[in-house]
Amino acid sequence: MLNVKAAPAADDAALALVNSFTLRPFAADELQLREYVLAHNCIDRDNEVFDEALLDNFATTLTGQGVHIVHPTSWKSDGGPAEGKVYASRTESMTLDAARALLREPNLMLPPDRNQVKVLFASAYYAKTPDNTALLIKQDAGIAGDVSVGFNAVGPVPIKDVDGRELTARRWMAPGEALEMSLIWLGAQQGARAVKNAKTNPEPEQTMSLTNEEITALQTKAANGDKSTTQLAAIKTALGEDAALLDNPATLKAHITDAKTYKSSLVDDIVGMERQLKITGDAEGDVAAAKTFLSEMPVDRLKAMQKGLEARLPTQHQIKGADANRAAAGSAAPAEGSVLANPAIAA
Repeated sequence: MLNVKAAPAADDAALALVNSFTLRPFAADELQLREYVLAHNCIDRDNEVFDEALLDNFATTLTGQGVHIVHPTSWKSDGGPAEGKVYASRTESMTLDAARALLREPNLMLPPDRNQVKVLFASAYYAKTPDNTALLIKQDAGIAGDVSVGFNAVGPVPIKDVDGRELTARRWMAPGEALEMSLIWLGAQQGARAVKNAKTNPEPEQTMSLTNEEITALQTKAANGDKSTTQLAAIKTALGEDAALLDNPATLKAHITDAKTYKSSLVDDIVGMERQLKITGDAEGDVAAAKTFLSEMPVDRLKAMQKGLEARLPTQHQIKGADANRAAAGSAAPAEGSVLANPAIAA
C-alpha cells in the first residue's frame, strides 16, 4: 500500500481575477501570487484597534489598490508606483486561539469588549520582472512579507472595559476605506504578513490508499496524457476558427441543431427525388433504409447527390427536390398537378 495525497486543482479563478486588472492576458508562470493577513481587530503595537465594521469596509475598498515597497506617503517623496496589486480581499472571524496560531503571535490580545477575532485577508499579484527577482524570492523564503494598510477612518475613539473603565487603547471606526498596502520592515498589526494558506478552518487532508496495480494505472495515465484533455484539444483543432464556440455551449448547441436540421432536409429531398426516379421504392421500409444509408454520408456528398438527381428529373415540368408544389425551373407558374394551379385558388 502507498498513501498518496490528493493533488489540488489549479486555481484558474485566481488567474481570471488577476487578468481582470491587467492590460493583456498573463499566464500563471509570469506572475507571483501571495496572500497576506493584513489587519485584525486585536490591540496592536500602537495601542490601536480596528473596528469590525471598518475591517469589512477595508475588504470592499482594498481590491484593485496597489502594493508598495516604499510607502506612497514617504517623507522622502520617493513613493513611486506600486510593485503589486490586490486582486481579492475578504474578512473572516475566528477564535483568539485560532488567530494566535495563524498570526504566530502567542501574546495577541483582544480588547475586553470583544471575544472573536476578525481578520482581513488580501490576495495580491506581482509580475515577474528582471528587477524584482530578488524581492519575489525573498517573499517565497518568508524573509520579506510584513505588511501594513494605509486607510481613512473615523476616530480613533476610546475603548472601555466591562466595568466602564476607559483604556489607553483607541479604536478606529467605520465608515472608512483602504487606500493601499505596503511591504514594510515591521507593521503595527502583530502578525500582519504573507501567509502560506489563509484558510482558518482548512479541510482535512485527503488521502488515497492505492495498490501497486492502481499506482501503475495512474502512472500509465499520466504518461499517455489525460484522455479528456487530449479529446478537447482535438475538438478545438477540428473546429479551427470556430473553437471559440466551446466557450458558449448555448450557441454551439444552436449551430449543431441547425446543422442536423439542414442535413435532414437534404436527406428528405434526395429520397423524394429517388422515389420519383424509381431509384428507391415507395414502401415504408425502402424509404427508411434509404434515409438511414444517406444519413451516414457527409453534407458535401449529399449536396452533390442532390444536384445530380435534380439534373436527372424531367425538364418539361421539372420538380425541384421532393416538393410537389414547387414551380418548374425558371418558371413563376405552379408545377403541373399542383393544387396551386387550381383557378379557384389562384383567384
